Amino acid sequence: MSGFTTNILILGKTGAGKSTLVNYLYGKEIAVARAGRPVTEKGLHRHEAFPYRNMNIVVWDSWGLEADKAREWWNDLREQLTQESGKPDIKDWIHTVIYCFDAKKSRLEEYEKEHILKPLIDMGYRLIFALTKWGLCSEEERNAARKVLAEACPDFSQIPVESVTQRLRSGRTTEQQGRNDLFREICLNLRGNLMYHLRIRTRDDMKNAVSRAEEATIRTFDRETGFFTIFGDDLKAKLEDEARRNYLREIREVYSVLRNNLSLIDGMCVEVIRGYTGIDVSEKLRELSRVLDDIGDTRIQAWDNDSAEYAATIITTVITLGFFSFFRTSVYRDEFVKKLQEVSSKLTGDLESFADNLDRAEAGVEQEIAKKLVSFR
Repeated sequence: MSGFTTNILILGKTGAGKSTLVNYLYGKEIAVARAGRPVTEKGLHRHEAFPYRNMNIVVWDSWGLEADKAREWWNDLREQLTQESGKPDIKDWIHTVIYCFDAKKSRLEEYEKEHILKPLIDMGYRLIFALTKWGLCSEEERNAARKVLAEACPDFSQIPVESVTQRLRSGRTTEQQGRNDLFREICLNLRGNLMYHLRIRTRDDMKNAVSRAEEATIRTFDRETGFFTIFGDDLKAKLEDEARRNYLREIREVYSVLRNNLSLIDGMCVEVIRGYTGIDVSEKLRELSRVLDDIGDTRIQAWDNDSAEYAATIITTVITLGFFSFFRTSVYRDEFVKKLQEVSSKLTGDLESFADNLDRAEAGVEQEIAKKLVSFR
């Protein structure tokens, strides 16, 4: 069995079919047992891993969402998702979110859209909608369900799911469906989900990094200056050197984490898809590296190999302090802070530029991977 585990979170309103979907995925009654915990217990609940096509799959689910407890439900969920996504190893993150939508009711409440789905998307999760109770629906209800979701969340996949086989009063029997289709969508969405999530996390890391660099450099300024300070070449050189050290230390760490996570995502993508489908997409990822070679940004090569020279150039160019004799410390400090903010802006802008290049190359690779998976059912 592969050493990789993929983590799936199943969410939805009370009565939307979360527990039956969990049971269907596992192939046995597991959700109702949950190691003795009551079904209505708050928080995220982790079920034991199970194998599927030589992969480990861990399903998490939560207490049911209800309109009068939506704020409490979201605050609880956000706190735990932040905790999980903050773990240093990307393999411990929640990789896929499946949202159960009761196709029979064909209705998406406003509080679901504004206070649940939108915040999840803003956190970097690309959702898979499981259209539950599909076997109970008329064709009219099915069309209405698809339309509602297409209007509210047009960029996310919809998978019809019937978790149980049962004989209806009409004499018709519903048949289970959707398990393999869900797993296929997990394959298709895993990489994009992680890459999007990683970009949001890296942006936050960069923001925090430049803030720490600014604060550390300003502390040096405050320590080295006073009422009778002569703002000359010696102080200028000292402050520039301190800014350079602080920014380089922080920026190197951001890009080091980004580089390591990109490599992890590559490995996970290859292993998860191979585990689910038997299809090898490693060549497609090598194509991504070649594309990035062509645009000159091979896996943050510019920062990995030349980060010291690159960042130092930005810092030196922006913090051109000039020569000051006697000057009011408060005025000089304000100007110095503005210069540091320019450095931070340029460095974060560079990250965004690189991320845009990466996104464009990544989009083509994801399309090629999707083509390779078309035949999988």
